[in-house]
Amino acid sequence: MHGSICCIVKKFVETNHGSEAWEAMLEHAGYKGLVLSPIGTYPDEAVFALLGAGCELLQVELEDLLRVLGRFAGPELIGFAGTMLHPDWKTFELLSNVESLIHRTIRMQNPTAQPANIQAFRLSDDEAQIVYSSRRGLCALAHGIIEGIADFYQEDISIREVTCAKQGHPFCTFEAKRVALDGDSPQVESVDLGATATAESFDETFVASDSVSDSNPASDSGSFDWFPSNTGGSRVGAGTRDSNKNVVPFPKRLGRYAVHEIIGVGGMGVVYRGSDDVLNRVVAIKTLKSVKIGRELADPFIEEARAMARLSHENVVRVYDVGEIDGRPFFVMEYLTGQSLSKRIRKGQVSLQLGTELFKKILQGVHAVHKIGLVHRDIKPDNIMLSLDSRKCHLLDFGLADELCVKRDVSKRLSGTPGFIAPERLRGYPADYKSDYFSLGCVAYEIFSGRRAFDSDSTQTVISSMQRFEPKEEDWRDTPEPLRKLIVCMMESDANARMTDYETISRVLDTMLSQLSK
Repeated sequence: MHGSICCIVKKFVETNHGSEAWEAMLEHAGYKGLVLSPIGTYPDEAVFALLGAGCELLQVELEDLLRVLGRFAGPELIGFAGTMLHPDWKTFELLSNVESLIHRTIRMQNPTAQPANIQAFRLSDDEAQIVYSSRRGLCALAHGIIEGIADFYQEDISIREVTCAKQGHPFCTFEAKRVALDGDSPQVESVDLGATATAESFDETFVASDSVSDSNPASDSGSFDWFPSNTGGSRVGAGTRDSNKNVVPFPKRLGRYAVHEIIGVGGMGVVYRGSDDVLNRVVAIKTLKSVKIGRELADPFIEEARAMARLSHENVVRVYDVGEIDGRPFFVMEYLTGQSLSKRIRKGQVSLQLGTELFKKILQGVHAVHKIGLVHRDIKPDNIMLSLDSRKCHLLDFGLADELCVKRDVSKRLSGTPGFIAPERLRGYPADYKSDYFSLGCVAYEIFSGRRAFDSDSTQTVISSMQRFEPKEEDWRDTPEPLRKLIVCMMESDANARMTDYETISRVLDTMLSQLSK
């Protein structure tokens, strides 16, 4: 068992019963003098011996002890996660990030650690299903941890156990429901985006992330050739290969959606232009391009797409639907036309007024994503879509497939361009909201300077450049000093020293826009 839990058990006993009780537990369990480390790993038999000794000395049942320990451990684990957690997150958002963020960090620090798998599936803004899987059978501890997290955030949450591994089920499942106080119903931000733009009259098309539905696939969507040969097929894009010469999947249909052409291929995913037969509209469809997709990759992909489907914001692409065909997940987004921010920058200098407005809009979109418990992971100019007049701005192409299989080679799985990926991610640590702010700072630098801050494909070169980043005076053109300072602070290589406060950044941008309007 991971040392952090063991140390929490020790702290609980010492806090509530004194250090003498802890020493007595160690001796009774046969581990007198054992010194625990929060980054260590300890045999399960030692931990259970300690728990058994605790039950005898404190005269409590094991399930009751585990439940109380878990409730004590919840706030302690939040302290362990520290600054990785977004300040606007609460119980459900934190639980949704335990596996992808907190447990991956534990494994990075200690590769032998085997924390239990915890996944939270949001059923609504106020309901979630938590799946706990562990061979140790410590479901009462998990129950208590959920309660402890809710205590920390001062949320009244009811928890019901639906399935239990001890009763023969493959895993334990809890249903958690937030009990809202009278007049305390959550306000969901909703922005009318108008009709989805359709296609062919524009010179460049980009697409965004995915969505979810429980509808059954159409009857003609059964088996099909996901990976056509290079020579086969008359469809546009059939037989397309990625940069590693792997054949990109190209189905005829995905449920009720006809697939017309490939419009984007990334490190983990592929995006198609398609059409919705039911609503008669052009859509963008994204799926994973891997030949083999296990549940450990498909389930988080779908869950994040579901989370995005709940978000309605004028600066974030809309997710319409999510589905799964032959075990392969996909999601459907609004199809946007116009030009990428990258293309706009290449056309010529972005004015200070327009650049500041775009910076503010992208910031608002990123903040909206973070508030629902997600991390974008792939913020860069190519993933920001502008209308042709550059007045509208949408954040696209979330790295939904990234960082989900923690046992794979990190260097081969990071989505995006090295020059926009935070240095901690390049070293193998998971993406969090702070790494998104680093990427946003890099985007802002390119908006105002017209050039990339870190323009290299070499990871080591980029990391070295990030550690000694000092932009030249001439790079800033007419950018005022307060804006320069803000951007440089957002690009700080030390995540703990990085500017990541949404309100502070917003105030600087609002002040700048106010001055420019005079």
